[in-house]
Amino acid sequence: MAPADYASVAALRELPEALIFVFGRNLRFVVSAGQALERHGNPSTCREGQLVSDAFPAEVWALAEPLFRSALHGETRSREIWTSGQRHCLKVDAGPLRVNGPDAADGSGNGSGNGSGNVAGGVAVVLDITARRQADLLARQSPGGFEEVFEWAPVGTGLLDREGRWLLVNRALCEITGYTSEELIGTRFDGIVHPDDAYNDHEQRAQLLTGQIPAFQVQKRYFDAAGETVSAIVSVSLVRDHDGAPLHHIVQIQDISERKDLEEHQRRLADHDPLTGLRNRRLFEHDLRLQVARAHRYGEAAGLMVIDLDDSTRVSDARGHSVGDETLRAVSRALTRRLRETDLVARLGADQFAVLLPHIDEEGVAVVAEGLSRVIPACTIDVGADVLHPSASIGFALIDEHTESAEQALIDAEAAMRAARRSAPGGR
Repeated sequence: MAPADYASVAALRELPEALIFVFGRNLRFVVSAGQALERHGNPSTCREGQLVSDAFPAEVWALAEPLFRSALHGETRSREIWTSGQRHCLKVDAGPLRVNGPDAADGSGNGSGNGSGNVAGGVAVVLDITARRQADLLARQSPGGFEEVFEWAPVGTGLLDREGRWLLVNRALCEITGYTSEELIGTRFDGIVHPDDAYNDHEQRAQLLTGQIPAFQVQKRYFDAAGETVSAIVSVSLVRDHDGAPLHHIVQIQDISERKDLEEHQRRLADHDPLTGLRNRRLFEHDLRLQVARAHRYGEAAGLMVIDLDDSTRVSDARGHSVGDETLRAVSRALTRRLRETDLVARLGADQFAVLLPHIDEEGVAVVAEGLSRVIPACTIDVGADVLHPSASIGFALIDEHTESAEQALIDAEAAMRAARRSAPGGR
C-alpha cells in the first residue's frame, strides 16, 4: 500500500464511531484505524495479517462477508447490519482497492485486471448508526399525538441511548443549545458539556441504573453552538423495558443562565460598595480574617493600610454631595491603578478606605504608603472653574504570626492613621 494511501486512512483515525481498514485478497488486515471496533469486536484481531472475520461477531460477519468478497471482484456494496439483541446497528461499506501494476495488497500479485487497475484488495468503512436508527424506530412507534406534544413541549427534552447519545430532541432543546436536531442526533450529550461538569453526576447516574433513585437533577454548564458557556439544570430519568432492563434516558434541560447572572449581580451588590465598586467593609473584614489565619498557620506576612480623606465632609457641605461622590470615585480609581492586582482595596465607609497587601514586609508597606501619599493629591476633581485635589492621612500595620486578630490589626492601622494626621502640618 502506498504511503499516501496510509496517510488517507490515518486521517480518519479519530472518527469516534467508525472503523476504517484495508484488507488484502486473502481477507486479512493490511491496516486499520478507528475506535468503533473496541465496542463491537475484538481490537487485538485488527493487526496486520489477521483474518478480518476474526474481528467481528459471527452473526455480523455472516452478513458482511458477501460485501467484502464483492469488493474483491471490483464491486462496491453497502449494508446495514444489526448485532444480536438489536444493541447496535452498523453500516458497512466495502469497495475495491485498485493499484496500477501487479503488486496486490496481500503480496500475491493475483489482482483482477480491468481498465482502472488491478484489484489488490478492498477498503471498508464500518460506521455505528445505532442512535439514528433507534431514533427512527422511536418516531415510528410513537403513539398518536405524542410526537406533537414532545416536539412543542416548552422545556428542552431529549432521549439518550444507553451510551449517552441523542436519539430524539425537541424544538426547545435545539433552541437552548443552538444546535439543529440533525446536528445533535447520534452525538454524545457529554460532547457539549463543560469538562469540569462532565462527571459531576457520576454517583446519581449509578444510583439511577441500579434503581436506588427514580430520577435526579444536577446543575451543569455546557457550550452552545456559538461556543458560549450556558448554565442549566439537567433532569434525568430512566425508561426500562418490561423486564426492567434500561432502554433510554429522558433528559430535560432548563437554561438558568439569566438566574445565575442575577445571583452573581446580587452577590456583588452585597459584597461591594455601590458608589466606588470596591469591596465593602463586610467582605474586606472577611478577607482580613483569612489573611490573619494564614499568618498564624504559615507565617505569611502582609500589610494593612487605612486611608482617611482629609476634610471630605467639609468639601461635600461646601461644594455639594455630587462633588464628594466624585472625589471618592476618583480616589478609588487611583488606588486601584497604583496597587497590585493581588492587593485588596475596600471602602470601609464614609471617606475611609482600606488596603490589604499580601506577601509584603514592613519596609515594603512604608514604600507603598509613601507612593499613595503622592498619588491621591494628584487626583483632579473639576468643580466648575475650580479644580480640587484631595489629600489623605495614611496609617498601616504589619500582619504576621504575632497579630492577635483581624479586629486588632484594623485598630492598630487606624491608630497609625490618626497619628499620621496629627503629625502632618496643620494636623489635629
